[in-house]
Amino acid sequence: MMIGMRISMLLSLVFWAGVAAAAVRHVPIQSRVVLRAGEAYTLTIEATAATEIGWRAVQEPRCTTSCVQATDLTSPMHYGIATALGASKKYIPVSGLISIEYKNVSTQPVTIDIYQVERTCEAEACKFLDPLQSARWLVFKVAEFKAISTSNDGSYSIISGTTVAGRPFTFKAVWWTDDKRAAAVNCSAFVKRYLDNRTPTEKYAPYIISGQAIGESDNIVLKSVDTCAPKAPNFGVPEKNVFKF
Repeated sequence: MMIGMRISMLLSLVFWAGVAAAAVRHVPIQSRVVLRAGEAYTLTIEATAATEIGWRAVQEPRCTTSCVQATDLTSPMHYGIATALGASKKYIPVSGLISIEYKNVSTQPVTIDIYQVERTCEAEACKFLDPLQSARWLVFKVAEFKAISTSNDGSYSIISGTTVAGRPFTFKAVWWTDDKRAAAVNCSAFVKRYLDNRTPTEKYAPYIISGQAIGESDNIVLKSVDTCAPKAPNFGVPEKNVFKF
């Protein structure tokens, strides 16, 4: 399928999901760390689980270019990212420790605050989301919807039906996100309307629902839903990413 056509269908079906939000708190780790041009500071903390750590530039005037590069020294890949104002990332500890290098890659002095991000999720869908579990892109090509039930807070739905290959499926679609900058794709109202109105399958099939999936077989959770598209016979996707159970 052409990229333009896919984007068009996606944009026409993007809606904000009215579900519970997450509370976010920044807990100080190191404040007012002054870095001269080219200077680096290494933070090492104890951790027993994945921990989200961030930094922000607090000096005046603020950086006009990417001035601080944060590098994950714990990971063997030593992945780094440089920004002007700050950023946060979830780090995985090794032997109970997390080490991050913050380096001033600009020609001016920079002062940064380093903090831990604590998120309190109140959405019902959060009980299905494991931040340490690897996700994969998964596409459901639906021939017929059989049932849908949605949580009281609207954060997820359990959807069942049959694929175009004749395979039955059931998965949990998570509509909730704690990223306020992202538009949440939520097609639960459309699927429910098809079922309530007993809409003929030829009116919507093949219906595409895709996103990042965790779990296997009959225990799949589709998070970060990116596409809900009716009547999309030419939706292009590698076969390895199509649901086949």
